[in-house]
Amino acid sequence: MRISRLLTLSSVWHLLPVVLAGFPAANLSSVLSSPLLGLSPATEIFYPSDADWTNETQRWTLHDSPTYLAAVKPATERDAQKLVAFAAKSNISFLATGGAHGFTTSYGTLQNGIMLDLSNFRNVSVDAAANTMRIGAAVRFGDVYEPLYNAGKEITTGTSSCVGMLGATLGGGLGRYNGIHGMILDALISVRLIIATGEIITASTTENADLFWAVRGAGFNYGIVIEATYRITDLTSQYVINADFAFPMNASTALLTYLKSFETDMPEKLSLITYVTYVAAYGGLSFTFNAVYAGPKDELDQLLSPLLRDATPIRENITVIPWKDLTYTAFFAAEPSMAACTKGLYRNVYGGSVKAYDISSFNTFFTEMQDFYLEYPDAQSSVFFIEHFPKAKALSVPDNATAYPYRDITAHLLWNFGYPAGDLEKPVNAFGVKARADLQASSGFLPQQIYVNYAHGDEAPEILYSARNLPRLRNLKEVWDPENVFRFNEPVV
Repeated sequence: MRISRLLTLSSVWHLLPVVLAGFPAANLSSVLSSPLLGLSPATEIFYPSDADWTNETQRWTLHDSPTYLAAVKPATERDAQKLVAFAAKSNISFLATGGAHGFTTSYGTLQNGIMLDLSNFRNVSVDAAANTMRIGAAVRFGDVYEPLYNAGKEITTGTSSCVGMLGATLGGGLGRYNGIHGMILDALISVRLIIATGEIITASTTENADLFWAVRGAGFNYGIVIEATYRITDLTSQYVINADFAFPMNASTALLTYLKSFETDMPEKLSLITYVTYVAAYGGLSFTFNAVYAGPKDELDQLLSPLLRDATPIRENITVIPWKDLTYTAFFAAEPSMAACTKGLYRNVYGGSVKAYDISSFNTFFTEMQDFYLEYPDAQSSVFFIEHFPKAKALSVPDNATAYPYRDITAHLLWNFGYPAGDLEKPVNAFGVKARADLQASSGFLPQQIYVNYAHGDEAPEILYSARNLPRLRNLKEVWDPENVFRFNEPVV
């Protein structure tokens, strides 16, 4: 393979300072603004002394956040290329951000680096005739709902509007339409990514195919995807049924039994998400259960009847809504009140998975979680999720087609601990590690399987990428990023 060189970049390296560890902030400022680097006038550069520094650099969670000496918002692809090449050549750590919603503790290993804010690449282009959608690096899921719906099209999207679509895609891509369309990465046609040398290359099944395999499941290890093209489809239904129910803690066995009934066979148009919170008004833990069905209401009523026969909801709401409004309607329209999109809060996140529900283990966990919240009331804003989507469509893709390794997961688990920074860190981590281990031990998965986008950051690469895929991923890392420039989001090495 021949890669053309960026002559305007390589020709100026001897004129730029060679930057090593402990690079002074003042020198960094002079280099970033130097005509030798040649960033376009529209590129914005921010420093910690700027009044809007916090607003420009704040992530969704403050827990184990990276720290920066500068934040740069490139105006063009060329600017982004120059910044990557400069930082890599100068041995300056950097992190590209789109939605800034990731939460792995591996981000915290980046200290005193550069933030590459890709906010200017938030373009969405839908070609209805070709059944394709092209998006920029910073597009959030919420950005694609209207353009797709207005074109009569759809794609699997995540369950929160503010999560970056590309970040979710590169790790796999979970969503309520997994049963209909499979993982989000299965809709990926091609990507254009900036590699460590600053070049932009294309990866697809016909061009740099090995890299495209790795991008789909471990993509953040190989470069910055500046643009991606997806396959889209006609709307399954203009309208979907959103059903929300709140149950008290004593409904846990009925709810788990219902979820267990879909372990091996689940209608493709159905998705089920449960979140568990502490609600003092309900006397302890409460289960908010969301069912979405892309079909007639009478069919959903029939599917829900076993659950509602065995458990009585405290509250319920069933609505028929356009597909584009689903994220904002689900969970009793809770996305704003749950602060799902509010940046700058302290959140500590753990992930897990199950192949089979062990009801006794889950009930023990729920009791322990309630006791934990009573002992540490400042953690009562935490949320635990069980995301159960049909897996037949994902399993229809050959295991070796992409680097995503865990198409057989029945349900994904997510602990989102919210609490003030400080004294609660140790007990929260102890509880999170134990809860994850306890549920994993009875999950039916040995060895452990965790979706990389839900990783805490303490897991071995084999757990996130699988022992069977890791050697190939590491070999490709040697080819495309031998200096391990892209290493701050769940590195494969």
